[in-house]
Amino acid sequence: MKKIYRTIVLLGMMAIGGTSCSDWLNVFPSDQIKEEFLFETGNGYRAALNGIYRKMASFSVYGSNLKWGLIDAWGQVYDIDLAPGSDGGEAMKKIEKLDFKNHLLTPTTDKMWNDAWNIVANCNELAQQAEKEENSLFYDGERERKMILGEAIALRAYIQFDLLRIYAPSPAMNPGERTFIPYINEYPAYISNRQTVAYCLEQIVKDLKMAQDILLTVDNDVNWNNRFLEAANDVKMFLGTRGYRMNYYAVTAALARVYLYAGKFEEAYAQAKIVIEKGVFEALTGNQAVTTLKKGNIKLVEDVIFALYSPRDQVDWDRLINHSSDRNEGAEGDERFLGITKTMAEERYGDDMDTDWRLGYQMEERTSSANYRSVKYYQQPESFSYAIDNNRLVPMIRMSEVYYIAAEAIYMQKQNGGEGDLKEAVSYLEKVKKGRGITVELDEMTTTDFMNVLVNDAQREFFGEGQTFFMFKRLLKPMKGRVEVAANEKNMVLPLPDTENSI
Repeated sequence: MKKIYRTIVLLGMMAIGGTSCSDWLNVFPSDQIKEEFLFETGNGYRAALNGIYRKMASFSVYGSNLKWGLIDAWGQVYDIDLAPGSDGGEAMKKIEKLDFKNHLLTPTTDKMWNDAWNIVANCNELAQQAEKEENSLFYDGERERKMILGEAIALRAYIQFDLLRIYAPSPAMNPGERTFIPYINEYPAYISNRQTVAYCLEQIVKDLKMAQDILLTVDNDVNWNNRFLEAANDVKMFLGTRGYRMNYYAVTAALARVYLYAGKFEEAYAQAKIVIEKGVFEALTGNQAVTTLKKGNIKLVEDVIFALYSPRDQVDWDRLINHSSDRNEGAEGDERFLGITKTMAEERYGDDMDTDWRLGYQMEERTSSANYRSVKYYQQPESFSYAIDNNRLVPMIRMSEVYYIAAEAIYMQKQNGGEGDLKEAVSYLEKVKKGRGITVELDEMTTTDFMNVLVNDAQREFFGEGQTFFMFKRLLKPMKGRVEVAANEKNMVLPLPDTENSI
């Protein structure tokens, strides 16, 4: 950690006044600002937080690697042999085959590691500065200061949770007292000792609960229906567009995700229930969903609680890797893309091949090969009413996942001898499936049967969003793609970079 934490890259700078929300969100990070000047003004704080989000949306972190890139390839989401061999495809091919130390993979994973910890350092510095700053420095006083503080604390927990899930065994693998990665909550941190999985999870929960308490009053009067709508912002634009920020309900959903990973089902259900009872973030149902899908709502925006903003990068990267042969339409025999074979589709979608809208609209059948490629990040025509949101949004937490968490938590509590309404659990899973075009009544079934149905549906839902691998790892279920990969520590823990092992 010494190498990463010796210096901090302070990200982004702009004057908020007189710009549009789009201008604010589109600012690219800069490392040319000295720390002592950055935190002299409210604009500096805004720029620092903005830079953190922009860095998170970069290719090396959530722009690709921790979304549709490395982590989905590792989770056997694709038939990676269909993918290009260059322009980012080689690293994905190596991790899919569990060749973790391959020279074509390690530069990519090393950069992912370094950039993620750099973001954590920025979060820690921002949180420490915001905690001691005077309210008068901020445009909206105490509320804005608390917003910046709460988001910085939540983001450092969010990122370190993903690092823990990548570089350490899951609790179900019984990691015991072995140590794997540090948990960093201060700046600077020149040397940080590696900690146990249990310790890291405790600190993640502590930080998320702290952020939750801070953001509760900040977000108590937000119009959540307009959380991605720029036009809804007034001169206090920094306080708007809460869907693109780590808002209160995003923190709550993340806390539910962490509790479920830790095997704390009662706590996971309690947090999921808070989001469910809010009644704003709904998995689209019936004709409403299919109508919006036809209008370019490929990412089902209404279902997203928190997303990163990437106005051009996602489209460009998708075109480079997933649709590189679009210029050669008609020559499909030569094209390469991220996708699944027809055999994989039949196994994953079963009897729902003709009815599941996720296959019908989020995937594209290639007529010459009978395979499918993803269009989740494909640029939608500007004439489509959902095109703007779809093209710039990188989903981070969905309402459908909250329903999955609540359903699983109820079933697992029941299996462990606790109380739980199994009909309620079934209703959550049915709600997601019906919102994706599948009309089904799930009869009473064993926990194993129910979990198999839930995991199968989540595989379809999480395509291209980086959660499939983590689900298999948490449940110790074999990763099923073109081949089946055993769920064990050897296959599911990424080795630390050589630079870390040499310290």
